[in-house]
Amino acid sequence: KAIDEMVKSSNPRFHSAFALNHTDTVESSVTMLFDEETTLSHSNPPVVVFYQISFPPDNKEKAIAAVKSQFDVLSMGQYDNATSTFDQHRKVLLYYTITGGSSQEIDFVAHLCKEKSDRIVCQQRGKYDAKGVYGEIFHQLHAFCNAKPSFNVIHITNRLPGYAHYKDMDNTFNVPKIQAITSAVTSKMCRPSEESCNVCGTEFYPLPFLHFTGNMFSASCGYVNNLLPPSTFEQTMNDIAGDALLAQLQEIYTTKLIRFNPRILGSYQHSIEHWIGAHPDLKPCDVAPIMNVEKFDEAIPNQMKHYSRSSAPRRGSAPPGYLADDSELKFRLKRNIALREYYYLAGNVFRWQRLYNKVPGGNSWVWQWFPDGQLWEAAARTSGEDAVNELAKHHSFSLKELDTR
Repeated sequence: KAIDEMVKSSNPRFHSAFALNHTDTVESSVTMLFDEETTLSHSNPPVVVFYQISFPPDNKEKAIAAVKSQFDVLSMGQYDNATSTFDQHRKVLLYYTITGGSSQEIDFVAHLCKEKSDRIVCQQRGKYDAKGVYGEIFHQLHAFCNAKPSFNVIHITNRLPGYAHYKDMDNTFNVPKIQAITSAVTSKMCRPSEESCNVCGTEFYPLPFLHFTGNMFSASCGYVNNLLPPSTFEQTMNDIAGDALLAQLQEIYTTKLIRFNPRILGSYQHSIEHWIGAHPDLKPCDVAPIMNVEKFDEAIPNQMKHYSRSSAPRRGSAPPGYLADDSELKFRLKRNIALREYYYLAGNVFRWQRLYNKVPGGNSWVWQWFPDGQLWEAAARTSGEDAVNELAKHHSFSLKELDTR
């Protein structure tokens, strides 16, 4: 009931991120295509990119400008920070889907593919008229990894998530920011590895959920193959969201840092922002500088000189505007409150268990980064989903204290 009420009151209205009733057909046809793809040579493998293109019903110019800027980045090659040059030895194999738009926009993308065909090999994998179908490209990516487990994959989009109904066009299609993120995730420095970093992005943040800026990333297929199929993940996150809201009302979890909202809970169309970071085996890294990351007015080569890869998290807990660093630091010290905070290990352990029936290994970054990691690791391994109640038995929990920030 709780999630149903959120659905009714949310704006925009909840809907699935996926087209209806054709997931199985998509998965099988994609696998067949990838098995026959002659460009997937192991001697000189292409840069494999999955690209979700969105065109709003009005003011398509900004969306078109973002697409053009991303094609420019892809045609330049992979930026190599060791030499401060672009490596053009590997072609780009670009699988893309289009949501919205008319035949004019479809032709525009096809023209870009033809114009840059010396560097980019394009495959259109779907056109969806239904508003908000942004998730089909993840099915394509997931199927590719099932067929080619030794490869790495990159996901990009011309639409930055988090802005409802395209009302904030300047932020949704912020061309300099989209171009900078695309340059970063396609660069050589963001190439993932199973050992130290299986998903790389421009910036990684643990709060309010584990995610990469712009939902653009480079990932190893070894990691992707451990993930639930995207539409199954959405369905499970819908159930988790309802249970989390109920648990909040029952005061099992607290949400003192940030108020619940549909995007943070990751239900329905918002699930695709959670998908890549939701597995307990996540080893994130990012490449953007800690300071001046919002400065996008430099030319791409000059801007990329400031980027370097490092294990994450290494910057603020959440993107700018969510939390003040000093207030979160004080909150962490309020142990009895932080212990049940949904955005810390209380919620993450709950979701890991529900989604994958496991928690991160003993050497995972999560047990060091989140408050009371050692307590949570022990409780999660012995009590599973009931870890929060197990901890509550041994640590005082004052409702009066919960009412003070």
